[in-house]
Amino acid sequence: MNCSDDYRDYVFKDGELIGKFEEMYQNVEDPWHQDGPRKIRYDMMLYLLNRYDVCSSRGGGIVLDIGCGKGAFTAKLRKGLNKGTKIIGIDIAPTAIQKAKEKYGGLGIDFTVCDIEKEFEHLLLPSSGVDLIIMSEIMWYVLPTSKDICKGIERYLKDEGYLLISHTFYPPGKQKYGKDIVSNIKDIFKLVSLPLVEMIETNRFENHHAFCLFKKD
Repeated sequence: MNCSDDYRDYVFKDGELIGKFEEMYQNVEDPWHQDGPRKIRYDMMLYLLNRYDVCSSRGGGIVLDIGCGKGAFTAKLRKGLNKGTKIIGIDIAPTAIQKAKEKYGGLGIDFTVCDIEKEFEHLLLPSSGVDLIIMSEIMWYVLPTSKDICKGIERYLKDEGYLLISHTFYPPGKQKYGKDIVSNIKDIFKLVSLPLVEMIETNRFENHHAFCLFKKD
């Protein structure tokens, strides 16, 4: 049996999510282009975090990167935030976590396998809470449970903790999956009840991308 090297064959089929992420990481070297074109998006997220001094110079803190994949952005967090920051990267795919450990294991990042739709509430996090939670391009793959996940995130956050969401929106008529849940930026605001600190939007006339930083009161 021939295995596809196109990540889309493992994620969506006929407008529906199939979510074969473990199989995808076994057969596609860099499915999300984490080692290349996404660098600009990573830089934008780090810009927002540094602009508001999130885990940069105030003694570090605890950061949770949800859907870390092979750890490319998680590793950038280690280099861009305070050295005392504890960083945890979670992903549903064991192969992705193994590759992250192999490449970035020396950076002191805690990479852990976790299915946030089933195990998020049982994730072992400090009882004192988390300073920053990141969801970068993950919302697409948890849309049916996105409201519950956002509520869980808000419970995990410390007071004055931050949530950073990076998400791509598609032009009208192009999106086939989940448009009844999230199809524009207003839908993100319906899922997240936290106050918005700042939003940066790019490429609004094609695949519209938004970086939203929220803060818990």
